[in-house]
Amino acid sequence: MERIALADAERDFSRLVQRVFSEGVTVEVNRGDQVIARIIPVGLRPALQVRDLNAFLRGLPQLGEDAEAFGEDLRAIRRGLPEEYDPCG
Repeated sequence: MERIALADAERDFSRLVQRVFSEGVTVEVNRGDQVIARIIPVGLRPALQVRDLNAFLRGLPQLGEDAEAFGEDLRAIRRGLPEEYDPCG
């Protein structure tokens, strides 16, 4: 999240708002050391950008000893589902 001083936000507010809209960034406005406002984009934007996907996946917890049991649970679920129909193949 980006931070900007109140004086800088006031100086070029329309450009700041345009950036928030077009780039989907969230900007915190601070006065001194205190955050006093947050400008966020409105609308349906994905919470995770594609450029951040690898970092997100690396940050997920590892399954460890549960990995094999999790895999078996998935296989059991798949066995219980009806076969998919592919009209082209």
